[in-house]
Amino acid sequence: MRKLKIIEHISLDGVIQHSADGDDFPYGDWTAPYRTPAGRDEVIAAQETSFDLLLGRRTYDIWSGFWPKAPSSPIADGLNAATKYVATHRPKSLEWGPFEGLGQDIVESIRRIKSQDGPNLILWGVPH
Repeated sequence: MRKLKIIEHISLDGVIQHSADGDDFPYGDWTAPYRTPAGRDEVIAAQETSFDLLLGRRTYDIWSGFWPKAPSSPIADGLNAATKYVATHRPKSLEWGPFEGLGQDIVESIRRIKSQDGPNLILWGVPH
């Protein structure tokens, strides 16, 4: 059985925000100057060498505009190689693969995926 890991970037004061979320938030990506190589290494270690992703549609759309074009790195290569399981009502519009839409019953789909052989699942992003 696969494990489900939840990874979230959050500042000590509780801000979870990325600059791609829109221009209406004055602190978008404000933690960038404080990121360190040690922090990057922790993110890489948390992802393991092989994993699949569990994503909401909004996170998938933001990431699909960036990661396929990103320079090769352990993070980019892992994200691009992972199967993306996406909660969406529009699975035919997914392009950044490999991918699979979760369908109507998201809970049952996640149970099915977890019960299969394969790498652990990592959930990234904030539900909107």
